[in-house]
Amino acid sequence: MLISDTWSAESIAKIETLYHNANGYIGVRNSPEEGKAPKMTIRGTYINGVYELLDITYGEKLAGFPEIKQTICNLPDAQTVRISLGDETYSMFGENVTQRRQELDIHAGRTLRSALWNGEKGVRVEFERIASFDQPNLFLLRTRLTSLGWEGKVTLCSTLNPDVTNFADDSDPRVAAEPLRCLEVLSAGIKGQVGYALCQTLRSKIQVGCFVAHDQKVRWMAEGNQLEAVLEKELSAGQSLTLDKYVVYVDSKREQDVASAGEAKLSAAMKIGAAELFRRQTAYMEDLMDRAFVKLDASEELMKALDYDLFELIQSTGHDGLSNVAAKGLSGEGYEGHTFWDSEVYVFPFFLWTQPEKAREMLKWRHSLLERARANARSLGFARGALYPWRTINGDECSAFFPAGTAQYHINGDISYAVLQYWHVTGDVEFMEKYGAEILLETARLWLELGHMTDRGFCIDCVTGPDEYTCLVNNNFYTNAVAQYNLCGAADVLEMLLGSNRMKSLAAAGFEKEEISAFRTAGERMYLPYDEKLNISPQDDSFLQKKRLDWKSLPRTDFPLLLHYHPLFLYRHQVCKQADTVLAHLLFPETADRETVARSFEYYDEVTTHDSSLSVCVFATLAARLGNMKRALDGFEATATLDLYDHHGNTKDGLHTASLGGAYLAMLMGFAGVRATREGMLMQPILPEAWGYYEMPLRYQGKLYRLQVNRDSYLLLDEENREIFRKPNGEQSLVEKK
Repeated sequence: MLISDTWSAESIAKIETLYHNANGYIGVRNSPEEGKAPKMTIRGTYINGVYELLDITYGEKLAGFPEIKQTICNLPDAQTVRISLGDETYSMFGENVTQRRQELDIHAGRTLRSALWNGEKGVRVEFERIASFDQPNLFLLRTRLTSLGWEGKVTLCSTLNPDVTNFADDSDPRVAAEPLRCLEVLSAGIKGQVGYALCQTLRSKIQVGCFVAHDQKVRWMAEGNQLEAVLEKELSAGQSLTLDKYVVYVDSKREQDVASAGEAKLSAAMKIGAAELFRRQTAYMEDLMDRAFVKLDASEELMKALDYDLFELIQSTGHDGLSNVAAKGLSGEGYEGHTFWDSEVYVFPFFLWTQPEKAREMLKWRHSLLERARANARSLGFARGALYPWRTINGDECSAFFPAGTAQYHINGDISYAVLQYWHVTGDVEFMEKYGAEILLETARLWLELGHMTDRGFCIDCVTGPDEYTCLVNNNFYTNAVAQYNLCGAADVLEMLLGSNRMKSLAAAGFEKEEISAFRTAGERMYLPYDEKLNISPQDDSFLQKKRLDWKSLPRTDFPLLLHYHPLFLYRHQVCKQADTVLAHLLFPETADRETVARSFEYYDEVTTHDSSLSVCVFATLAARLGNMKRALDGFEATATLDLYDHHGNTKDGLHTASLGGAYLAMLMGFAGVRATREGMLMQPILPEAWGYYEMPLRYQGKLYRLQVNRDSYLLLDEENREIFRKPNGEQSLVEKK
């Protein structure tokens, strides 16, 4: 349970983010139902994968630069239910409103807002919301008034407003700079007791429909495109009035006839009824929390934060093969709704180890964009292979600043890493044959053309690694490490499919058996730099030769540095925005011995600002593996509470989904020491002294396991709670791949 009773003009936008409702398909920010709020509000409703196209403007445009980008669309607003007692209209910011309370009940998958209006002689106002997991197109809003002393007429005005624009903030490059109208209204009107708006994006031509109905007979009115349903009742002391508002969203990416589909889905939802839909929401979450959530005996604050993070991952991520997860999920418009590598490296592991069927759909979405990735590679001058875009919604590159965008070729390796992890965890050969192998083949081909063999081994020049304060370098350690994993993994999978005569799906890709040996040779001879003076892994060929930036002496108002210093200033200094080589050592422990990893960790800890929300969790996870428990716990707690405490000061623009996933990653790979290899599932759990125990459900090779870690030992249980083994904490075990 998450509870807030703090309301101010400065906090309302953050609350809209923290308490938003989403289910992977739709997302609705938790804006005031009465429609009145300070100007800091960011009122928004989104469908995963629905976007508008915009021109990218350059001062100087060169060959191969992307010309058009996508941006998530703010959709018709159906949140509003205005309340009047006689001639007085409710606003939770009014002086006569007390006992304000906002709740998120994770076990029930719902939010509840309540307040006392006009004291003991007034009414208690309650709003209850869900984005239904049972009916993914449905947003359900319940309004309840309970009279404490009021007697007289009560009026509820429920509205549908399709005339909306996107939010803008010209002071922050992570948000759109100008207000944007994405939709034209094709038609809006009333059909019986249903209000509807049919819209279409101006350039991408995606149709969206919003359909609204209520559980009571209302009087609909229309003024232009604005629709309003009015309910008037007499209320006596002690009486309650409840209005259930059903809002269905549909889009033409998923439905051939938006109008018919919307009407049918609305009718189906109303037939089920609000009470049953609320019950199903609770049943879904209680079952999922048992099968997927980490049980942790720690401080109440930390346990609450971890539950919140995992719940928000579930709300944020699409699993229909037509969508994925954006940097802000479905909670806001930060980063314009684009998907980055966060999806595979930070968010994917939670679904892989708890709901692999959903992880499969995330990867199928990447496969569906493979043809566009091939086109992207050609635009950059590659004759073969595919290059996935750095940021995208529909598969086309949206990054207008290539040094810190398109040049991050490691996106190919990140996606391939997820594909290979999926194979190791699930053993799903059918998926590899139909989807995974083609991704591995095309990404491996690109590495062969991007890199070249030298007397040092296979080198990769002019790339940008995860650290965006160091761009266009040779032999970035992380990039080379992930490319090695990609190349060798592609060879393994292709050999497996070739040996079982399952290569038909790759015929169209022009696969030749000789490519396997080329991939393996490049992978095995990959150059991974090592500095003999410092005995660490250099971030790249030039990083250690640069002048160190004394970033700790800079005023806190200068952070994040990217908002206050020219990129060229940052590039010429030894300073990191986020984990880079440290991430390589975490994901690919074979790249260096433990002593080198420990020294590298300490070195990069001194030069990393953690301006990125993707960073602290990686350092915390590796710290746990190195036995530095204080560093691990501090970083884990900072990660788990990043949005709850607004550590980066921009939660108003949406959640940091990578950090949400990073909290799970710290538990999985850090404290539990779980990772998937060709041989099987490795685990090496440790228990910090401050914790009593923890338990993690893990899906592996089609079976559900439970890892329980106590004070002195850990045990692995099967689905029937039968003990598979029990071992002392810190000892490594292997569950062999069958």
